[in-house]
Order: sequence, then C-alpha cells, then structure tokens
Amino acid sequence: MIETPAWRRERAPLARIWVSRLRSPRGNDSALCRTREDLMTLPGPPAYSPGLFVNREAEIRRVTETLQGIAYGKAEHAPTIVFRGERGLGKSWLAIHLHRYVLREEAPRRLPQHRIVSFLINLTPPFDPAIDTIAPEGEWHITREEALLVAGGDEQKCEPVLRRMLNWLAEQLHVVRAPFAPVRDLSAWFAQDVKQELERESNLLICLILDSVFETDQVFLDVLERHVLAALAALPRVLIVMTGRGRPYLWKSPYLRTEKDEQPLIPFAVEQVAEQIRRSFRETPDLPETVNRLSEEAMIRLAEQVITLGGGYPLTNYLLADALVRRALDTLPDHQRNDARRLESALKATHIDAEILEQVADRLLEVVPVDDRSSLREAFEALCVLRDGFRENEMPYLLAARRNQAPEGSAYALPAMRKLRDRLLDTHLMRWQDKRYVLDEAVRAVLEAFLKRAHREIWKRLHECAATLYQEWGNAYRSAYYRERATFHIAALKEAADTTVGER
Repeated sequence: MIETPAWRRERAPLARIWVSRLRSPRGNDSALCRTREDLMTLPGPPAYSPGLFVNREAEIRRVTETLQGIAYGKAEHAPTIVFRGERGLGKSWLAIHLHRYVLREEAPRRLPQHRIVSFLINLTPPFDPAIDTIAPEGEWHITREEALLVAGGDEQKCEPVLRRMLNWLAEQLHVVRAPFAPVRDLSAWFAQDVKQELERESNLLICLILDSVFETDQVFLDVLERHVLAALAALPRVLIVMTGRGRPYLWKSPYLRTEKDEQPLIPFAVEQVAEQIRRSFRETPDLPETVNRLSEEAMIRLAEQVITLGGGYPLTNYLLADALVRRALDTLPDHQRNDARRLESALKATHIDAEILEQVADRLLEVVPVDDRSSLREAFEALCVLRDGFRENEMPYLLAARRNQAPEGSAYALPAMRKLRDRLLDTHLMRWQDKRYVLDEAVRAVLEAFLKRAHREIWKRLHECAATLYQEWGNAYRSAYYRERATFHIAALKEAADTTVGER
C-alpha cells in the first residue's frame, strides 16, 4: 500500500478523534513496569522426557508410515515432512521425541529388518549452555556464536557453520571427512559417500530432523539447501523432517518445494491438556505428592481454566497450570498441604491473575532479541486485541492508542509502520495469513488477558480505538467486514463493562 492522499485523508478524522480522547497525565500508562522484586518467578519449561510427551499420535504415525513406505519400495523418494506451528505448540519436543524415542524404539519394531539412523539438527541455540559443547547422541545444535554469524545474512560467514555441520554428519555416518576442505567440495563428497552407503547397505534408512528451520536466516537456509538438503532429499531411503514457525522459505529443489507433506500442529484439547498437566506434576520434584492425587474432575477443571486463557498451547499449559497449583498450595497451612480435597477446594478459589500472565508473556517473548524486546512488546500489546489480524493501515492507530497519543507525525507514517511490521515478522511470532498479518495466538491471547487484568484502561482504549476505526471504515467503504469487526470490539467492551458491574 502506497501512502496516497486518500490514505492520509483516511487517517485525518481518526487523528482528530484521538486528540479529543487523550487522557493526561499519562503517568505509568506509557510503560508497563515488570521489575518488581516480589513477582513470583515461574519455572522454566521441563526438560524433555518420553514420559512427559502427550498427543501428536497422528504426526508420529505420519513419520513412521512414510518410513515404511520408502523401506518397502512403495515410493522411490520420501516426501519432506514439515510440521509448522506457532510459538509454544511443542514443535521442538516433537522433533526430540521423534529422534530420541520414535525412531529408536517404535519404528525399529515396525521395521525389524532395517537399520534406522536418525539425526537431529537444531538451528536455534539451546537454552541450556552446556549443550553448546556436549550435545546428546545424534544431535547437533548451532551455538550462540554461530547463530550470530549466520544472522547477518553473509554467505561467507555461514560456511564455517555449515562446514562444522557437514563434518559432524560425516562422522555420524562413518564416511570420509575433510575438516578443512572448501564447503562445496565437502558437500559433494558427503553426498557421494551417503549415496554409496545406501547402495552398500540396502536396509539402511536415514532420517534427518531439522528443528526451528523457518526461524533461521534465509541466506543460511539457501546455503544449507545447496550444500546439504537438496542432495539428501534426492536420495532413496532418506527422510527429511522439518519443524518451524513464521514465514515459510521458498525452497529451490523440487524435492523440497513440491514433494513435501506439510502438517500444521494444533493446540491440545481439554483431555490432552489434563493429561499433560498430570504428567508434568509427576515429574516436578518440588511439588508435594498431593498434586498427583487430584481427581480427574479437578484436572479437567484446571485444564479448562488454562485453555480459556492460554488456548491449549503446550508451553502455556504447563506455565499456567504450574503457577495455579503453586498459588493454591500457598493458600493452605502446612498441615493441609497433603490433603488432596483441601487442595482441590483451594484450586477452585484460585484464579490466573495479572502477575502470572505477565510472567507467562515474558516466557513466550524470550525468543525476541533482548535489545528489541521492550519496543516490540509494546507493539505486540498494541495489536493483541485484533484477533482477526491486521494490515499496516491499522497499526498507527493502535500503537498511538497504546501510548495514549494522537497518530500524528513521522513515527506513525506508513514507512515507519512497514519497518515495525518487518521487525515483528523477524520475530517469527507474526505471519501473513488470509491476506492479513496475524500474531501467534498463544502470544496474542496471553498479552490481551494480561492487559485486561493489569492495565484495564489500556485494554479498553485499544478496543475503543479498533471499534472507532472500523466504524469509520465501514461507513466510508460500505464494508460489512469492517462493520462486523467494529461490532466485535463494541461487544468486548460491553461484556467487560457488564463483568465489572457484576463484580461490584
């Protein structure tokens, strides 16, 4: 969209509306402080273990059935399987589960005559610094230093990273390595050696799993495709599985571009959330044994509360449920903490408050670079009320409403909004979908719930802004779509007002 005179005219009436609605003084409204020393600290997500893994039976079946297909010659080449999903949907856990359990325990039972070799390559640095130097068997992680190298989009800086990866893969497959050879030669030798291994051992199946693919710099993906993936995808009995979120990458190899099986991951249902929570409680050593004796009814009730605010995303499920049960335990005297019925009663009276939601939001936004986190969080908060998505047109008004300003000046002009849009896209927490930009629902839902509880005036102002904006556009363009959106925001404000009256 070009900023034509019509676009400027479209902005003018709304700017006047917001000038008339400014509240002063702004006080703490402009910056939501998150530095209180008394905040409860949420634990980090638990480390993977097979006993904690729930759901994803269909995705696992897709991988094992594809392996069976290429093992028995039903297909000459396996389609590349791509599992896509938003932040917190469990993509990395699925990749780890496939590598550490499914391809080592389940698949060999289905294919007893075949030898399955699996490799897991993670293209984002691990949260545990120890893994930078000591990775589990068959797993390769890009280091923090390497991630900084490839983030710059310089192909020459990508080559040392790729060289280390290729030498590691060659070592795993026991083929010839040449640590200091040019990457082009090294990749050609590697592809030739893998082909010879497959020809020599007719029962060999190779599965290469790549985690966090689409979060990686696209220049590095181009180098990775040219020197590793394109050659491997063309070989028989080689299965490539990818996971990722954010903008898709346009592969050049037909085996990666057209012969792919894309599987979107979806949030958990109530029963799956309840099972996830129950298993996570069993594996959390600092929680009393009482939590493992909660009734099925109590677990379902807890799961429903978690889904209402978090949407059923595995990471959010864990963080919210863990915080809730700890809050409930804190309300009980020491002599009642081992009484499951008392704990169930305490859970009924315990609710997810702003403090919990704030820390869950902080966890979800940990993937945003530290230097950008504050400014981009402000933008995420401004846009979180737009459940159906948005374009650049809405951004200046919502951002100005978040700041309690008029959308005037260069900071709200279209070039500035496009720059902000690109920064948001670079976080891979926002994507282009159905002709609009959409925030990852786990992030959007938690941020809106946080604003509604902790900063109700800001939440109200954002919905008022959206309602006014879409009413104006609905009338100007005679658009039923904009009028429907305006109706949604008006209804949200009315529901909140009715709830407030009821609480009084």
